[in-house]
Amino acid sequence: MDRRRDVGQGYWMSFENHPRLEETKRSIYARCVPCLEKLYLQLQENPDRLHLEEPLDCWKVIVVLNDFTECLDLLESYQDKKFPVARVVRGRVGTNNRESSNVVVIFNVYSAEERDELFADMKELVPGITSSYDLLYERGCQDLYGLLCGDWSAWAPLTMIKNLNMVGTIREKVGRLLKGQYS
Repeated sequence: MDRRRDVGQGYWMSFENHPRLEETKRSIYARCVPCLEKLYLQLQENPDRLHLEEPLDCWKVIVVLNDFTECLDLLESYQDKKFPVARVVRGRVGTNNRESSNVVVIFNVYSAEERDELFADMKELVPGITSSYDLLYERGCQDLYGLLCGDWSAWAPLTMIKNLNMVGTIREKVGRLLKGQYS
């Protein structure tokens, strides 16, 4: 895991099955930043549709647990019962909602096959940690693209923008993200 922070205060900690988080760092600059740059450039044109490529192969498997200890227990259980695995396992633990007692484990994967395998693993492992949890998956950057394009299950390589009134807001948000301004 990345340096330990108080996830209950709205912080996230990254994890990966490589001690220096190499794939996480590489992914940010080789995949996430170019994807955001592409979205930003498209939004500059005030489009009525978006060309989606990267978002169609970017997934999050999300496990909502009761506290940070359960998150660590889940990661430890996954390691003990499923490792070694042929792929990089990476993601983050934390919450954006400081008012919630729940803490989230988010795994990042780049294919529907990986998503389905990981989802099945979580479906098997989480009940051994707690009976009170939520388990779901969604596309990566759902918080950006979803506000523009609606339900991710309807996304295609060329997707209509359903909420044109959000283009300016999302363009500003993506611009801030690209400048490293996260709040």
